[in-house]
Amino acid sequence: MIRWTKVRTVAAFEFFATVKRMGYLVATFGMPLFMAAYAGIVAIPAYYAEKSDRVPNIYGVIDRASVLGMDADVGATSRLPDEVQEALEASGQGEALEHAAASANFVFRPFADEQQARDALIARKIKGFYVVPADYLATGGITMYSGETFSFSSRDSRDALAELLRGRLLAGHLDNPLAARIVEPVERTTRYAVTRTGELRDGGAAAAVLRLAVPLVFMVLFLLSVLMTSGYLMQGTATEKENKVVEVLLASANPDEILAGKLLGLGAAGLLQIGVWLGMVLTTGFGIIPLLLTSGVALPWRAVALAIPFFILAFLFFGGLMLGTGSLGSNMREAQQLAMIWSLTAALPMMLMAVLMKDPHGTVARVLTLVPFTAGPVVVLRASTDADLLAWWEVAAAMLVLAASTWLALRLGARLFRVGLLNSGARPSLREIIRQARLA
Repeated sequence: MIRWTKVRTVAAFEFFATVKRMGYLVATFGMPLFMAAYAGIVAIPAYYAEKSDRVPNIYGVIDRASVLGMDADVGATSRLPDEVQEALEASGQGEALEHAAASANFVFRPFADEQQARDALIARKIKGFYVVPADYLATGGITMYSGETFSFSSRDSRDALAELLRGRLLAGHLDNPLAARIVEPVERTTRYAVTRTGELRDGGAAAAVLRLAVPLVFMVLFLLSVLMTSGYLMQGTATEKENKVVEVLLASANPDEILAGKLLGLGAAGLLQIGVWLGMVLTTGFGIIPLLLTSGVALPWRAVALAIPFFILAFLFFGGLMLGTGSLGSNMREAQQLAMIWSLTAALPMMLMAVLMKDPHGTVARVLTLVPFTAGPVVVLRASTDADLLAWWEVAAAMLVLAASTWLALRLGARLFRVGLLNSGARPSLREIIRQARLA
């Protein structure tokens, strides 16, 4: 029979001993700072790259077919004929025109002959030049000249020139609205998601990112918590075995009470760590949630609500298995090797993320919902993508399967933990482990 006073004493000791460790404090408060510093380091070159992208990419054009009618540089804002631009602005597409101009960022400079264009290319005044031959209208072929260095903007410049040619060819032959639609057939797209009840919801990029972020954050936090907390579990157990402290513990409490206390204490430390991480994220980015609420994007509240109980059950499930298996090792290295299989199993949903996102309510996802090793993350993912397609009985079945598996894992972990504590020196064989577990 488990004496809960003993469990509470062990849990309190493990909790306070863990939160006072330098490694725990560094991981708890240093991880968000490290991620922020890493994001800043990545953002700096990205900022300068974006800034450099704003510098116009100048390409020369030799118009032997006389279809462009260029007598000066034609920039991104003037690629289209004046009447086409006026039609776009009159139809309320001014912002789209500015966005297209900013994203294109190309300037085409007319040259009289190839020698002038080559001299400009050699002097690096232009990145390349195009020759529109006299038979362009009949063949549609053009010739491009560029430097020896590789440039990612070459293909984009060809697309920009194609739009310029399209606009010039249409000018004066079609009315302005029709010419504008031919040049830019799809100006913008508004997406809606239709639920099973026929309700319309926002289906834009913000909603899609939010639906993906909730299960992804759950998987990352769960994996980090399991790996870090299990490391503390195995480290403490291995140290106690090596220092013979476990003999003193066994004189005051039985192995089941020690296992339960360690799981509760270190589980509370792991939850505290995640709470600190989330608190720091919400404190530094507190404006994100009000922005989402006012923007009309529906938050996946059902997935958030299911994440808490599934996180606790999955943590106890993996914690019992990892602590019981790791306790069989005679030192820290052997404990980590024995518990490695459970670490890989905990990362299985993240490995299958591409398959699950492709069809979150397909056969693979439904099967993984009822597998205890993947039930938690998969249920949160399915509830986040489309909660209406996740039946209530699937949630109940996943919860029941995970709860029963957690109970079995704790029982198995307790027996393995008992065998591991009572054995010192060489690691026992599989037959010896089974025999002593039956005796226990």
